[in-house]
Parts: sequence; C-alpha cells; structure tokens
Amino acid sequence: MVDASRHPNIKLLTYSEVKEVSGYIGNFKVKVEKKPRYVIAERCTGCGLCADVCPIEVPNEFEEELGPRKAIYVPHGQAVPLVYTIDIDNCIKCYKCVDACGDLSAIDFSQQPEEIELDVGTIIVATGFDIFDPTPLEEYGYGRYENVLTTLELERLHDSGGPTVGQLIRPSDNKVPKSLAFVQCVGSRDTRFMEYCSGFCCMYTIKNALLLKMMYPDMDISIFYMDIRAPGKGYEEFYQRARNMGIRFIQGRPARITEDPVTKNLFIEAEDIALGQPVELEVEMVSLSTAAVPREDVAELGQILTISRDPSGFYRESHPKLKPIDTATEGVFLAGAAQGPKDIPACVAQGSAAAARAARILSVDEWTIEPIVAYVWSDRCINATKKCGICEKVCPYGAIVAEPGKPSRVNPVLCHGCGCCVAECPHNAITQMHFTDAQILAQIHALLAEKPEEKILAFMCHWCSSMGADNAGTSHFEYPPSSRGIRVMCSARQDQDFIYEAFRLGAGMVLASGCHPQDCHYITGQQHAAKRFDKVAKTLERMGISPERFRVEWISAAEGAKYARVIAEMDATLRSLGVERIKAENEKARPLLEKRLRRWREMPEVAEVLSADEREG
Repeated sequence: MVDASRHPNIKLLTYSEVKEVSGYIGNFKVKVEKKPRYVIAERCTGCGLCADVCPIEVPNEFEEELGPRKAIYVPHGQAVPLVYTIDIDNCIKCYKCVDACGDLSAIDFSQQPEEIELDVGTIIVATGFDIFDPTPLEEYGYGRYENVLTTLELERLHDSGGPTVGQLIRPSDNKVPKSLAFVQCVGSRDTRFMEYCSGFCCMYTIKNALLLKMMYPDMDISIFYMDIRAPGKGYEEFYQRARNMGIRFIQGRPARITEDPVTKNLFIEAEDIALGQPVELEVEMVSLSTAAVPREDVAELGQILTISRDPSGFYRESHPKLKPIDTATEGVFLAGAAQGPKDIPACVAQGSAAAARAARILSVDEWTIEPIVAYVWSDRCINATKKCGICEKVCPYGAIVAEPGKPSRVNPVLCHGCGCCVAECPHNAITQMHFTDAQILAQIHALLAEKPEEKILAFMCHWCSSMGADNAGTSHFEYPPSSRGIRVMCSARQDQDFIYEAFRLGAGMVLASGCHPQDCHYITGQQHAAKRFDKVAKTLERMGISPERFRVEWISAAEGAKYARVIAEMDATLRSLGVERIKAENEKARPLLEKRLRRWREMPEVAEVLSADEREG
C-alpha cells in the first residue's frame, strides 16, 4: 500500500466517492467528490497527538465496533495515507485537536467537499463486499446473546492489532473461553437469504480455528458445517491438519442456540448427520461464519457505470467463461469480490487479469469497435417536433441522446448493437447496421417462399439461442427439418413487425427465442423483448391465430437438447393443427396483419424488398 501511495504514476483519492461517469472506452470522464477531512493532508504527519486529547469516543467501525475510536481518527495503524480525519457528526468542536497540532496547523474546520474531474481510458471496479448481518436469524441469538459473535468480530478480538491486543475474551465476562463453536453457512446456502455459497468461509473458519488452537491448546473447538468445500491448492491438507489437531467437525446446521442466563454459556441444538442423531453442545462462545454480500451501494454505482448485476446482486461479467473480467460496458473491468465472493488468491489473480485487460486499451492510439451499431434517420425521427425519447429510455448503454426539438443521436462508440431501440421505435426511424429491416425481411421472404404453412420460422439471438441450435447440431440431437432460423444479435432486435410479416406470408409457426433473463449479453435486452412478445401473443390471438402457433422460449448456448425438444414439440403441434386450419387462420388474419404493417411496409427500404418479391412472382 505504501509503494502504491509513493508511485509517481499512481494517484490515490482516499475518502472520496465517484459521483458521475460519462464518455466511452478510451475517453471516460469521471467526476469524484473528495470529502472534507477537516485536516490538511499535506501538513498532517500522523503523529496522533490530536486523537490523544480528543474527549469524544465512538464505536470503531474497523474493529467491528468492539472497541472505541476518537472523533478524530485514522481507521487503523497501517492506513494509507496515514492522515487523520475528523468525524464531524460526532465532533463537539472543543478545538483541543487544534491546540495539540501546534505549529503544524493541520486542522482546518472550513474545508468543503471538492469535485475533481478525471480523464481516463479504462475503469476497474474493485469495490469488495460486505458481511451479512445475522440478526434476522433469530434462532442463533445474534444481538441478544453477548457471546454470539460473527467470525469477523472474533478475528478482530484475537488479532494482535485488535481492541484486546490479541487476547480472545468473552464479551460477557472478559475471560478467555474454554470452549468455542463455529457455525458455517450463516446466511449463505439459505433460500431465505443468500442461495449462493460464499466460497471462502470454510477455509476462513478453519484458519481461525487453527490459530486459536495454537494460541490456546486446551480450548475445545467445534465446527458445525453442511459441507466442507476445499477445492483450492493445499486446502484439503489444511482441513486434515485441523482434524489432526483435535478440532471437532460436526456435519449439521444448528437448529437453535439458547443461553444460560446465569453462566451466559450457550447451548447448540443440531443433528449430527454422520451419527444420525440429535446433539446438544454446551460452549462458552459461538462464532457465526456469515455470508459475503454485495456492498450496499452496488446498485447506485452500477447505474453510474452502466453495468448490470446478477441475481445475487454482484456485478455481472460480460461472459462467465470467455470474458470473466469484462463488463457489458466496453472499457470497464471487474476485479475481486465486486464480481462475486472470492478468497485472496482469486482476488489477486483477477486484479492482475483486469490490469492486463485495461493495458490492451491503454497501449493503443485507436480502438476498433463492432460495426453493428444503430443509426437514426433524422428525417423520420419525430423527436425533432414532438418529444418521444423511447429509444433513449430503452437503450441499456446510454448510447442515445434524445434532446427536445432535435432528432435522436446515437453515439456509435457506446452502442453495442443490441437493436432494442430499432425494434421499439414506433416510427421506424432507427436501423441497425448489418441487421436492417430490409435484410431481415429478405430472409423472411426467402425462407417462407415455398409451403410456408409447413414451416417453423425461428428468430434467434446470436449469443444464446442460435448457439443452442448449433449445440443441437454438433451434439447430434435429432429434431424435425421443418424449422428455419434467422439470427439477430439480441432478442430485443426481434421486431414485432417481423413476426406479423411471417404470419402474413403464411408461416405455420413462429418461435421467438433468446437468452435466459440472467444471461442477457445486453443487460436489459431480454426484458424488453419479453414484454414485447407478451403483447404480440395477445394481438395474434385477437386476430384469430391459434395461441400455440407463436411460442417464446429462452434457450442458453449449452441447451442444445432443449432447442431440439422445443422444435420437436412445435412440429408436433403444427401437424396436429393441420395445413387447412393454418391456411384458414392466415387468410382470416391477413387483412388485419396488413393493416398493422402498413406503416412498416411503406418504409423505402422495406418497400423495395416487397416490390422485388412481387416482380419475381
């Protein structure tokens, strides 16, 4: 940390908060609010004389509130920079710190927040995680029983730099406990709270148990666990070492912890799965290994950086296998537990990987982007005369600006080519390069040129459902040959007009497919597509199209078997309905479909495709 603070090319902005991020890869503008310390950093030597004379003591957050700190403080003795900060909310302004500082004159109560603007090429998000508060688990008594602590609190107690200078004591009587129990998976692997495994808790608990066993050889230590997960290098040996040192492992999640009101000892009720019988263990102290949870401000920062979160609340990577460091926003990378719970070696490895990914961008003068970006026809955009802004609202990357009185504008560097704005624009004023309406329409007409009532037209997203179709082929999953596929970048690009046109041409069935909600490559693209498809299904049914003829499925790249099953089911439905019924429904719905498609069919590029088809018969 000291090396980083002294490096000529590293600037530390501590006690600061990111307020706004604009721009794009290679050209980000970041606004940072530097909060007032009420101490002039350049003058402060970190001597601590000001803290010695401060009369106010408050709970120390770094010590998990197990010890006090003064109203003027540093978080801990190894803090970088070693500059004191005044907690203005608890300061009584007695000015004793001013007198103690003497000739250095480092105290300045007139300081105000300062805004700094940075021009940067890339951003690495390494915000870490918080610890789950086990108070809602009433069965464990945290917050009610003095001797029930979290494992992080326990670690601060037996840390040599902690509030008790390394001596583990019971909060109830300040004596060293003779027996201690750890409870694993508190808040994690629990459908009531966090369903995921936090990953490092097993080794973290065993580490603390071993340290305490070495400090207090006679201490009786038990660990209640569901499963010991030790997949890392040397982890299994670490676990066996703990068993050999006499640490007891009991497989079973405790059902309840109660307290003896006189001795303050704790009784743990659990079922020992290995023995197949209930157990009750009396201990003097209990440590809860709590889940790692996302930081409380992840939603706010994610919105600032335009990066999405996974169902667990951590930041979502661009691709779990191929781009585990990147986010959906080009030039923004993830490191450490911002992406999900990780131990120290994994965080170090990912930090190095993020630095390497960022260096790719910083080492070149120009950056090449995909050409599949959106483009606005300014003469068709009604935003110039009437406020619309639909495209701006649905864009997950903030790539579109819709100023009142001006046509919408697309920043091609920010645009990732999902096509959602193209499909959502009610006036067909936006197109997507290489996936224009005319190109997709030409494919629809070509695929349904002969016997359309016997075919299933499948619209697929590039990243998942089309890869699922490929997977079905390479895995040799058999399915009927009646399907015909059209690939677009995202299910959000699957315009309702494409579906209506397919039925107007007499398609037997239409499949709209894409990623699962949590897997969408374009943040919110799948969500917009799902809402659109719901409306389309209701409209088709009102037109007299059998509801089973339009199907929506979310298929991942690994679900080749599912793709084959869906096509087989749709083919069976197609045959059961029969050609005559399908033709009759199409004939009845055609006038309504043409009416609905009138504006779209009048677009010059669409009309050109339609007239070409008519000339060819």
